[in-house]
Amino acid sequence: MKKIYFLMFLLSIGQLYGQVVNQNIPATLGASSTLRAPNGNTSHTTIRAHYMIYPADLTALPLGAQITSVGFVYINGVNTTASGNLKFYLENSTATSNTKSTTWATAITGMDTLYDGVYSIPISTTATTSSFVLTDTFTYAGSGIQVAYDYLGTTFATTAATYDCNNTVAGDLKMIATTTNTPGVILNASSSWRPGLYISYVNPFTNDMAVEFIVLDAGHLNKIYDTTQTIVGTIKNNSIGTLTSVPVTLEITGANASTTTQTIATIASGASQVVTFPGLSAASGGIQTIKLSVPNDQFTSNDSVVLKQSINCDTLSYADNSAPYTSIGFNTGAGILGVKHTGSSSVNSSVKVVYADLDVSTNITGNQLQAVLLDTGGVIIDSSAVVTVAATQLGTRVSMSLTGNNVITTANPDYFIGIRQYANATTGYFPVSSNNPSTAPGDRYYAFNFAGGGQSAALTTLGTLAIGALIEVERITLASSDANDSICVGESVTFTASGTSSATYDFQSGGTSVQNSAVTTYTNSPSATSIVTVEGAYNTCPILSNSINLVIVTVDSSASKTNDSTGAATMTLAGTSYQWIDCSTGLAVSGATFQVFTASASGNYKVAVTLNGCSDTSSCYAFTLPTASISSNGIKSLSVYPSPANSYLVVETENIIIINLSIVDVNGKLISTNTPQNSSVKLDVSQLKTGVYLLKIETANGSEVRRFIKQ
Repeated sequence: MKKIYFLMFLLSIGQLYGQVVNQNIPATLGASSTLRAPNGNTSHTTIRAHYMIYPADLTALPLGAQITSVGFVYINGVNTTASGNLKFYLENSTATSNTKSTTWATAITGMDTLYDGVYSIPISTTATTSSFVLTDTFTYAGSGIQVAYDYLGTTFATTAATYDCNNTVAGDLKMIATTTNTPGVILNASSSWRPGLYISYVNPFTNDMAVEFIVLDAGHLNKIYDTTQTIVGTIKNNSIGTLTSVPVTLEITGANASTTTQTIATIASGASQVVTFPGLSAASGGIQTIKLSVPNDQFTSNDSVVLKQSINCDTLSYADNSAPYTSIGFNTGAGILGVKHTGSSSVNSSVKVVYADLDVSTNITGNQLQAVLLDTGGVIIDSSAVVTVAATQLGTRVSMSLTGNNVITTANPDYFIGIRQYANATTGYFPVSSNNPSTAPGDRYYAFNFAGGGQSAALTTLGTLAIGALIEVERITLASSDANDSICVGESVTFTASGTSSATYDFQSGGTSVQNSAVTTYTNSPSATSIVTVEGAYNTCPILSNSINLVIVTVDSSASKTNDSTGAATMTLAGTSYQWIDCSTGLAVSGATFQVFTASASGNYKVAVTLNGCSDTSSCYAFTLPTASISSNGIKSLSVYPSPANSYLVVETENIIIINLSIVDVNGKLISTNTPQNSSVKLDVSQLKTGVYLLKIETANGSEVRRFIKQ
């Protein structure tokens, strides 16, 4: 399984003790196991194993190095005394894979037996090692090294020791473990976990300066927060004596090219020197290569370290895009891995997305992760949807959009981006990849409780966590002078940018720049509906705004005549209102507020059409009503209403009996007759078509014709 954060540790490479150099091989560890070397309990009463350490794992080991002692690298030891007899073998090998036999006697044939004696597994709850002095010096020939060991336990503990391993070569280790005193003859198991060895060798160099590592402000540096950066390197004297006047050169090629040299006046054997390069430009976006180097010396493979760095306006991460060397998580538990960042002191910003590079372990599949944003006190202020990890996401970058509208203010610029790990009590998992450098500054990485809070001490030995974010400057607020963002044809509108300040404001309509200046307002009379935005800049990074969908309201005021007395406006959009107007007087016709209009008297009429506050008026149309059929003998106190009528028409007299009622259209066609024999009648006209009709009323006192409109 992989390392959980509270078990991580670092054993320094190239540490000097007088004229002896100590280092770990393989150079890259980071995977833990209790099963691949003597673990101190009865399950490993005997264990036999062999594996290869390849040239790529030994780049820090010089040709001709004389190894004098070896020890296993422990994450933790046992709880009580555990010891036995250990036989240890080494052999120089040019093999590109572990081709040794699985028959033990055959496998060790030709190998150097370098130790055969008592070996005690250390009692420890933390990282440690326990070395044994070789009975003969082993001289490294410059290729690979074959390792083998044979252990027979005599005293046992109840807590197994845990080894720090490299697990990058599938099936390389061959082994057998038994619970009896009889060692296995055939190595019947294989594993990718190769235990790390802590070796000591005689230092052969009088001039060996090493660049150990570089610490960048960020692997993906964001110009919103910084346009300069500080690069820190650690230089070590691996020579057997003091060196003086050692030049250290920082060369940057790419986006912000520069070369700077500092000189270490004197550095003792085994000493490390931190070299700081402040005030380096990060104003230009792009990719750049950073190389920290010392002059070529007796061992050139450690004379420089090269890193890639991205400078941009969106991504922010301490980790670069290099390959991970381990993975971090809470095993079967739950919690938040948080990465601290500090926002700009000049402009507010917001975090849009949090991402993490996931490890390749299949144990991660099906488990749940969530991105969170925490304030300086560790309180969760934003989060993403919960992600259930799919098999296709292993070994990839998973981005999780935050759901809120968070703002990192200049008054409270410190915040944490984090990955929340949900517990899996059955199968532990370590989801987040971690890159080099393996040691980190003490103000970057922390653990929090699942619900936030409970901030841990700084995590400085976990490597560089591959957790990052996409950020942007707080958006400009764009508003228009029209309340509902719609205007009439020919009307002017003013757009105003406010909030986040910028040196210039680029107003854009439909993606095309229409005004780019320091002015925060833009006035125009647009002729077509368009999307309007404004864009500013901070440290050459874009500041975006909300968008306004400005609608141009076009009113169609045309109309047409149905017949001599009826007309209709053309426009039928929802929300349209109408008012018919008498052209001779310019006055509105009372009640004529419908799309269809029937004149009650001959004349010229027009219609005013209104939509969303925008109006236009049609031309005048002539309406001529027939009058020849209208006659009247006059009926005292006759009332006919309403007109226009919709469902019914009331005819009333003052105590005069109505004998007959006839409805005739304007062409003289009889529509209906009625003989009410009453002084008051309510006629059903709901089935009549819209238009003008004539009503002939006959009484004992005379007859009369009245005109009415059916709406």
